[in-house]
Amino acid sequence: MTPIELATRRRVTGLTSGEFAKLFVTLERKVDGESAQWDASDVESWEIVGPPVVAEQHLNDTFAAANEFVATLAKRLYRAVVPSGGGAPEEGTALTAFPDDLTFWSAQPDFGGIPHALWNIAALQAAEWIRQETGVICELHACEPLV
Repeated sequence: MTPIELATRRRVTGLTSGEFAKLFVTLERKVDGESAQWDASDVESWEIVGPPVVAEQHLNDTFAAANEFVATLAKRLYRAVVPSGGGAPEEGTALTAFPDDLTFWSAQPDFGGIPHALWNIAALQAAEWIRQETGVICELHACEPLV
């Protein structure tokens, strides 16, 4: 993976270097069971000089997992808002967007360790599907930060 490809793919996911590093380390630990030592400065460095060979497959797996998470969550959010049978949701229906990880994890404890940016991207995708399929504008409600 070239530095430009890594940087571009990270930006497309909507993650900062720090958020991507957290997700990368979380997924790498689940795969290898080892204590990963990567952080945001490593990701930033890899976007300049390229990732080490030992990290490359994990990077691909992390991007795939992030994309799969967003797609699955967007479908789940869509189904939660659009009535089964294909009817339109009520006008004024809103999905929640989160300002930071702490607020997100507090509201959605099952997603602890997943960056809030991935939820927000899924909520945007679900809102767009709702608009396209039903014509109803589903707003995003910005949750107040905890601190």
